[in-house]
Amino acid sequence: MPALGSQRGLTSADLKANLHDIQDNIVAPILMRYGRHIFLTFNGGAKARAWLRNMFQRVNAHEKEHGTRFTVNIGFTYQGLKALGLSERALNSFPEAFRAGARGRANAVGDVGPHAPEHWEGGLGGPDIHAMALLRTDSDEGREEATRILEAEFEATGGVEIRFIQDTMALAHESGIGSEGEHFGFADPISQPPIEGADTPSYPGDGVLESDGTWRPLKPGEFLLGYEDEVGPGGTQMPEPFELRVNGTFVVFRKLYQDVAAFRRYLATAAQSLYGSDDQHHRDLVAAKMMGRWPSGCPVDLSPERDDPEIAADPDRRNNFTYEGDDRGLRCPLGSHLRRSNPRATPLKRATAVRRHRLLRRGVEYGPHLRDGALEDDGIDRGLINLFVQADIERQFEFVQAEWMKGGEFLGLDPSEQDPINGVGGEGSQMSVPGARRPFLFDLPTFVTVKGGEYLFVPGLNALKGIVEQKF
Repeated sequence: MPALGSQRGLTSADLKANLHDIQDNIVAPILMRYGRHIFLTFNGGAKARAWLRNMFQRVNAHEKEHGTRFTVNIGFTYQGLKALGLSERALNSFPEAFRAGARGRANAVGDVGPHAPEHWEGGLGGPDIHAMALLRTDSDEGREEATRILEAEFEATGGVEIRFIQDTMALAHESGIGSEGEHFGFADPISQPPIEGADTPSYPGDGVLESDGTWRPLKPGEFLLGYEDEVGPGGTQMPEPFELRVNGTFVVFRKLYQDVAAFRRYLATAAQSLYGSDDQHHRDLVAAKMMGRWPSGCPVDLSPERDDPEIAADPDRRNNFTYEGDDRGLRCPLGSHLRRSNPRATPLKRATAVRRHRLLRRGVEYGPHLRDGALEDDGIDRGLINLFVQADIERQFEFVQAEWMKGGEFLGLDPSEQDPINGVGGEGSQMSVPGARRPFLFDLPTFVTVKGGEYLFVPGLNALKGIVEQKF
């Protein structure tokens, strides 16, 4: 293929030839169950670049060392790129949202109250977090051995210190994807937006709905820099130069604590309020109306009153829905988590091209499962580590958080109505559930609390090498 520097706007046809230059876990998830997110600070650009020169050999390597197979990916904060010695021209070409960082943009995305940065762990979002190294392995023992190997390299080069470590472990499935239930009890993940030109599986409902009822993948530039996007061939024109951005992307890291006991208790209370019964079926029904899917993964839009495990087990059916004909939310509430995160054909009060606000999600659980039936918290930290992948943080992650998750006006709901799963709960919070005996939930608890966030630039391998060599 032509040299990357000679291309200005790659197409989906170019993607396959460039996959070797894209860091793992972007186009397709890493299929290893155990993860460790290591947040680093750089003390001296030269020493940090020396460390990065060693790390470069491990990215996408899947090497087998000391009997351990592991892979490493690396992303940088704006402050990290600055510490590595990028030029002012290159630094200034990055978008404002990335330069401000997750802490600086907290108000813009509704990270206030219990979610506010002053409560975040490990200095996340702060100026001395410069990079995140994501380590993935097949076992807990392998994770420890891989960490020892990396720590030895930290000590050998100097200039790099560990600030915070966050481990993850998929609750089930040895492959590291899918789950017998994330902590609230729902099958996850069900779908991801497919990328045109990528050789990854996709199913009806995953992509963009065409006028003939078929579904197509999204243009690669929605998730990868340097490629055509849903608007046209230019893609998202940042950062500069082209060689720095091509095959790179932006990743938003979120640590989300889940209060499982509070969620379980609330289901019983809400079931009694909405339906006059707190038996298991009605508790599951409340959970489904809040999430937009039944615990099995069956969408509420396709089976509004009862779970249907057959639909959930069929990849050609479980995501093939549009909400068409349900403008009032009688099948699936307008404010449910799933409908907010991807409204599909839902009529919106403000004209919005839904396809321009899609996110790739690489989420993995952390912490152990809370014992089945337990209604009191056991004091153990548990939740979800979400990695949101996109070409434009402001247009994608921040828009979804601020417009779709933290308000109701865009759906014709009360402006203060938030996502029932990850909104700010407490007195005055509410959710409308049309068709129920009493069609409102009130005073929802805060079930999910943000414990940390970072905005990261994840460069392609050629760009990573260029950063080491100070080409930019």
